[in-house]
Amino acid sequence: MPQKKYVYKNHCRDEEESDQLMSPCFQISSAVELKDVPTSGEEYLLKVMQERQKYSTITKCDKDYTKFAKNQSRFIKEETPAQAPERLKPTIEWQNIQVADFSEIRMYVSRIQKKTSIWPSTLKKIQFEHNNPKGWRNFFDKNEPTLSCVLGLQYALLDDGLENLVQILEETKPGDSIGHKTGQWIYAFLACIKQPLLSETISILRSLARRCAEIRSNLNEEEENVILNVAPLNIFICLVSRYFRQYDLADSHVEK
Repeated sequence: MPQKKYVYKNHCRDEEESDQLMSPCFQISSAVELKDVPTSGEEYLLKVMQERQKYSTITKCDKDYTKFAKNQSRFIKEETPAQAPERLKPTIEWQNIQVADFSEIRMYVSRIQKKTSIWPSTLKKIQFEHNNPKGWRNFFDKNEPTLSCVLGLQYALLDDGLENLVQILEETKPGDSIGHKTGQWIYAFLACIKQPLLSETISILRSLARRCAEIRSNLNEEEENVILNVAPLNIFICLVSRYFRQYDLADSHVEK
């Protein structure tokens, strides 16, 4: 009878088995060979078994935390988002419409992304150094936020570009709103961000919503065009809080 390989699970039923904490879960045929790149489920499990043998059953942290600053905190304290007059806040119905429209756009972009291999010649391959605000400003000024342009960006650049757009919003003067083209770029980047979100991406999204809330709080609600000017700000706050699930930044309480 050929020798069998086993995948084990933690199990201990009585004191007699106290020295045998692992019991067979299921068998792997002896004909299965170990490969660097597994091509089947059994080959993958066999590779996992081999890698598991390199590690101890119990792992202990050996870091000396006394070297850290005494006032260091694991948590980042955020200020309360700036509040706007009730007249400038969107209704729940309006927010639901924005989320629904954005969801449709995201699904459309997702379908297009799966077909990029069919039309690579139409994509603009954009590459430049990270953390290059001047390069990003040039990019935003000289290009239009078309789908072929945004999809041409490497995924790692999406966060970088969105972060630079938030930095551009920092220059908004009190009483002004987001520029039309800047708003288009922000929306385009939001439509192409992949999920699940990385922690860095979440941080950038939260910064975007908080900055939009601050700009909105400085608008004069008595101005004739205030409803038009507040619309892009409300859209971005809504999408970050409702679509990307940063509910604590939402204008109104909504059921999760």
